[in-house]
Amino acid sequence: MEELPQNSPLSGAVWISYPSSLKHTASGKAYFCFIKSFSWKKGTQQAFLHITADYRYTAWLNGQWIGQGPVRGWPDSYAIDSYDVSDALLEGDNRLAVLLHVLDVSTFQYIFTGQSGFAAKLHAADDEGEYAVMTDESWLCRLHPSFGDNTPRISTQQAFVEHYDARVEPADWLMDCPEGCHRADESAWLQAANSGREPDLRPRDIPLLAEETVYPAKVREKATVKLPRAPWSMDLRHMLIPGNKDANPHTVQGMVVTTVKLERSAMLRFYFQDRTSGLHTRLAVNGVKIEPIDDSGQHWSGLFHYDVLLHAGENFLLFWFDGVTHEFTFQTVAELTDDVAVSPCLPGIEESRFGFFVPGRDEDGRALFEQLKHSSDWQQWQAAAKDSWTAITRDMEHSDNVFLRIRHSLPIEAFEQADCYAHSCCSGNRDSTIIAAPNVGQAVRLVLEFDRMTAGFLEFELYAPAGTVMDIYGFEAYSGDTIVHMDSMHNTMRYICKQGWQRYRSLQHRSFRYLVIQLSEFTGAIRLRSVQCLLRTYPSPRIGHFRCSEEKLNRIFQMSRWTAALCSDDVFVDCPTYEQAYWVGDAYIMSGVQSAMAGMEPLIARSLLLAGESMKRSPIVESQVPSGWENVLSTWSLLWALACTAHVRRTGDMAFAKRIYPMLKRQTLYISENLMDERTGLIASPYWNLLDWASIDAPSGAIVTHVNAWYLQCCREAGELAERIGEWKDAEQYRLIAEAIMDGMNEYLWDDRIGAFADCIGADGRLSDVASEQTQIICYINDAFRQDRRAALLRYVRGEVKDTVACATPFMRFFKLQGLKKAGLASELLSEIRSVWGQMADADSTTCWEDMPGRWSQGYPTRSYCHGWSVAPAYFLPHTIAGIPPSDAWTSPIVISPQPATLDWAEGSIMSPKGELHVSWERTERLFRASVRLPAELDGMLRIPAPAYAVRSISMNGMMASISSVVENGCWQVPIEGGSRVVVEAAIG
Repeated sequence: MEELPQNSPLSGAVWISYPSSLKHTASGKAYFCFIKSFSWKKGTQQAFLHITADYRYTAWLNGQWIGQGPVRGWPDSYAIDSYDVSDALLEGDNRLAVLLHVLDVSTFQYIFTGQSGFAAKLHAADDEGEYAVMTDESWLCRLHPSFGDNTPRISTQQAFVEHYDARVEPADWLMDCPEGCHRADESAWLQAANSGREPDLRPRDIPLLAEETVYPAKVREKATVKLPRAPWSMDLRHMLIPGNKDANPHTVQGMVVTTVKLERSAMLRFYFQDRTSGLHTRLAVNGVKIEPIDDSGQHWSGLFHYDVLLHAGENFLLFWFDGVTHEFTFQTVAELTDDVAVSPCLPGIEESRFGFFVPGRDEDGRALFEQLKHSSDWQQWQAAAKDSWTAITRDMEHSDNVFLRIRHSLPIEAFEQADCYAHSCCSGNRDSTIIAAPNVGQAVRLVLEFDRMTAGFLEFELYAPAGTVMDIYGFEAYSGDTIVHMDSMHNTMRYICKQGWQRYRSLQHRSFRYLVIQLSEFTGAIRLRSVQCLLRTYPSPRIGHFRCSEEKLNRIFQMSRWTAALCSDDVFVDCPTYEQAYWVGDAYIMSGVQSAMAGMEPLIARSLLLAGESMKRSPIVESQVPSGWENVLSTWSLLWALACTAHVRRTGDMAFAKRIYPMLKRQTLYISENLMDERTGLIASPYWNLLDWASIDAPSGAIVTHVNAWYLQCCREAGELAERIGEWKDAEQYRLIAEAIMDGMNEYLWDDRIGAFADCIGADGRLSDVASEQTQIICYINDAFRQDRRAALLRYVRGEVKDTVACATPFMRFFKLQGLKKAGLASELLSEIRSVWGQMADADSTTCWEDMPGRWSQGYPTRSYCHGWSVAPAYFLPHTIAGIPPSDAWTSPIVISPQPATLDWAEGSIMSPKGELHVSWERTERLFRASVRLPAELDGMLRIPAPAYAVRSISMNGMMASISSVVENGCWQVPIEGGSRVVVEAAIG
């Protein structure tokens, strides 16, 4: 990462965009090519490309991939990426090419501005002067025709599925055209437009992502499949909420109608999904309401279908939806029991197959909506709707729905791999897998298996006839031999081949462990040379380490560390597949883990500051940022505050402390001044009070116990930070708030009837009847209790109370492990890890799951199989079992306290701002032996895990221990000097 000067590295560059003449030919989610040819005298100078964009850029220099960006951020300030491009420059003619991706709607990673464009500057300097090529109106621009712009949303949280038609890609646009050559598409290039925009810019504050090519391990399946009928798929957003660009949930009403004419009666099945993708759709046929049939119990996506008997002749189908949704895609696929032609149409309207109606918000509109739901045929509906309905033209439908195409393809024949060459596409050695053409209406399906979950850009190379359709779908898991489909998202892409050899790198970051490649619409044979993933994560050196005498725990640690790596991007993301969103509470866990595992302090600081900036539009920190969904989740806001103080405590970074403190102060005082209940002096949070996906009683507006416990700890730690930076008056104010919260919790929230904290005080002023395990754990770890109540809370921490709401998610289990560690219950901590994460390891998972088996349906134990909030073992195994304490800039010497529990030996390493710490130990019945290595600036004390009276002798590096060894809390502690490696042996017995 280049050290940028104080003046902007983009000084002199113009923010350019596509000309207004292209706005009428492109959608709001199109891709535009920009090129600049220039001459360069290559010398010894180092050259850098500085670039940023709204929404996204991808840059090449002389056909060489440079990078994609920028990092996510708030629209009032863009980060400048800087690349060393010295090796990509040529003597003489050069071409800088930039692909600008524009987006006309907000996502959970991007906030729509309506001012898409980019600025770039290629700059070099030496003793002879400075050289620069920068954006201005001399650049050429055109719409990139290969990218389909009418595709489904990937998910509620992300943008749109990538469709690419290689047959129409601009010829050699990435490379400079030799002098005298003629471009067939020369007339398509126009002058770029100066947008007149001058956005605030800042240097990128984290390193560029690390990249590594990963190949599949094998071809797991190969089959011929029958393709389903074309899905019915369309985005209704612009008609349901016209002009709206946010990502907030909206209450909508609407209906889609069509007719189907059959030669004879037939049974038709329509498949739908609910929850996070698609509308909650209901169906009536010929005026008769059809009841949905559930397919999945409590599947995350709420799968269901309708079985409909259609009669010969014209049938009228009416789909309606009425409720709150984040996403506005109508999508279904129809299956028939016999081979009857089914084609939707609107009689008398050739250009449209579907009609759409959205009622007015007044009483008349609602009445008409109810009337239309009972229409028995097209003519009746059309007459009643009059001029208030809209014909959905073919160009308003999605060009296709690849997920539904693959999801509902039916295997015809699975055939054995004939020889080792069937796996050639997995090797990267330029051998090829040969794929013969299927029959019409069929496709050849390969399922590629990777050794472990991966995340990044998909790449492939093949020889194929023009027009070959290559549909791709990444998924995360099998249940036995059955694919666990990702019905709440479209983790897909489509590539239509040009003639001959071709290579393509997808521009959409995606994650998967298994990859379906489904090939159709070709004759002859295809040569699939390679498929690979360009793994892209935040640089993650493998410093953090844990290994012990129990192999399952070793697998769990590796699983957790790899999950943390995949969830470390330009921020900490909740999951690299489904959402790719920075959920602030999830990042509380991730920041502690990745500080220890890889020293990711720059990413931690960036993530915390980015979250703090959400208070420009909300009174306290938002739940996920920067996002088009303006949402506050109280616990996440408070975990952000605790993550900030923890970061300062780990690093001693006072510059960060002074930068973040005003944000911490604003949130802390806003809560005290605006959310305080007068009677109790406690916080009544009006926000979403989620803590765990369980039946905790924590409604919005209630005095929620766990929220008050978190706020209590926030006030204490904000006070400590205020003292560090000399804000003594603030520190005293926070102390008084904390004391009042502590007193109020123990007076008003403790329920003597059950000997525990009630989950909340409800709107009626009464204590909740629920005293969940989660509430007691949070009160315990935050010292929110009177000491005479400690034993009662410990029963919940140990899991001894059975008639209550128990911890559900791995996220909540982090805090349970924290409670067990605090109580010194190492054996119970290991049992919890084995019980929860052991199930994942036993299922051959290489990453940690978002959820646990039992909440959803059988065969569907979780939604996300790779989730950052679930990486607790990567934190607690080295910190507890190896005994290495979390970094603390103001504590020296540190106390290294191994807790063997049921293990015979263990070793662990963590990264700290002062350097790497390593501890290994082994024990027998009569000997404890440990090796400790500390960084030069950090002294330590090694605690011998045995009662002091049982230790017969202690030696250090073969010599009797120093007289400075002391007994603390009943155990010997041996001094370890920083910068040394010491072997300590203690004879026991």
